[in-house]
Amino acid sequence: MLTLGACASTTYDSSIPSDPPAKTTTTLPSGDADTLLPRLVTVAASLSSEITGAGDKTAVADQIVSLWNASKQEVAKNRPELLGDFEANVTRCTNAARFNRAADADKAFKNFLVLVAAYFGTTSTTTTAT
Repeated sequence: MLTLGACASTTYDSSIPSDPPAKTTTTLPSGDADTLLPRLVTVAASLSSEITGAGDKTAVADQIVSLWNASKQEVAKNRPELLGDFEANVTRCTNAARFNRAADADKAFKNFLVLVAAYFGTTSTTTTAT
């Protein structure tokens, strides 16, 4: 017969708070899609440099998500065929920030240029690669 004694004492680190962190609330940017989508493009243009420069990439990605969430309903009403591509590129931005993938941030930015141009009915010289 084999007897194993695998009991060890349990210690608790009192420096780690036991309460869950307070949940932060985000206020969506205000404005219509005509104002918010160009801002989304501008913010998306900065994500790659935030990733490579060890900046606050999460804040930039969060701002992209907020701008999209604030304009999504209007885009859905006016150009529903663009929703999937916008969603895919917002996700590409959040993943780029999460996994430090500056090339994905650049790709999303280029795609946003084309998508916003399509939304406004203008042409763009950049091609989309989703």
